[in-house]
Amino acid sequence: MKINDQQLISIVLANYNGKKYLKTCLTSVLKSSTKDFEIIVIDNNSTDESVEIINEFAKKDSRIRLFRNKMNMGVPFSRNKAIKKAKGAILVFLDNDTRVDRNWLQGISQAFSKDETIGGMQCKIFDFNKTDMIQEVGMKLYPYTGFGIPLGRGEKDNGQFEKEEEIIALGAALAVRKEVAGKIGGFDLKLKHTTDDLDFSWRIWIAGYRVVLAPNSKVYHYTKTHNLSNKFYFHLCKNSIRMLIKNYELSNTIKYLPFSLILNILGAVSVLFRKGSFAAILGVLQGFTWSLFFLPDTLRERSRVQSLRKARDKDIFDRIMISTNIFNMYKLYFRTEKTSVALMK
Repeated sequence: MKINDQQLISIVLANYNGKKYLKTCLTSVLKSSTKDFEIIVIDNNSTDESVEIINEFAKKDSRIRLFRNKMNMGVPFSRNKAIKKAKGAILVFLDNDTRVDRNWLQGISQAFSKDETIGGMQCKIFDFNKTDMIQEVGMKLYPYTGFGIPLGRGEKDNGQFEKEEEIIALGAALAVRKEVAGKIGGFDLKLKHTTDDLDFSWRIWIAGYRVVLAPNSKVYHYTKTHNLSNKFYFHLCKNSIRMLIKNYELSNTIKYLPFSLILNILGAVSVLFRKGSFAAILGVLQGFTWSLFFLPDTLRERSRVQSLRKARDKDIFDRIMISTNIFNMYKLYFRTEKTSVALMK
């Protein structure tokens, strides 16, 4: 039977030097029980054998399409490129260091087909090696920063997440209607690292759609650690500022933005005194400088996001925000490395 665009699912892999993971990922995807899909691989000028591996798979299966960037443009750029290239009505953004369950696409299709209010969803993500251990089932956002806390992380799967949950989805295994991805403008290239997926999900909610967990879609993902360098704190700072300015209604931008600024300053000073490291101070100063320089762009993006608004902040708060105070936020982001890394997966 001929596949038409309404039945087709476009699976998107952004790759850079993924030789270690690609064979496992592509092999598992090609074994999916649902066959009506294409695989779009965007390679960011890999210097390892990634392209050769992808081409070998593509020779054996015409559903694989490879596009190459002339330089490493990053994951958000690659995913936006894939949105334009995709033929399917459903897009699934998948990290290359994953292995999928045979019926994972069926779980996604079922969730989308039963409810038109669902604009995006996340697969249930397990640890690659400890396959009964939950890595992520989504996030809830903190209003003071726009960042989130993972749901279910480190818990053994005992059936506690078998129902649909309203969430902010992680990009490691994120499905979205192509129409919705186009409507919200794809991924924000200025965020670039660490929170582009959270921002993407947040804007799906703003546009009047829901983002949910697809509990019957299972994906296994390597657990990685992050280097808490000044680059980490730079993105932590400037992404928070940009997200709060463009995604909140004006009253909430005015309310929460000062808390984000204060939290970043206090946290940077804390890192200096506790670790004798200037990494956080340097990162935060860079984040403030970047935010001022790109403020005109952020305000233009705010105007675009707000023009798409169908849901009020109050409604979004009730469904995907976690109530806390700035003192808890300070402890969460800067007192323990483990927690801050977990928040920025």
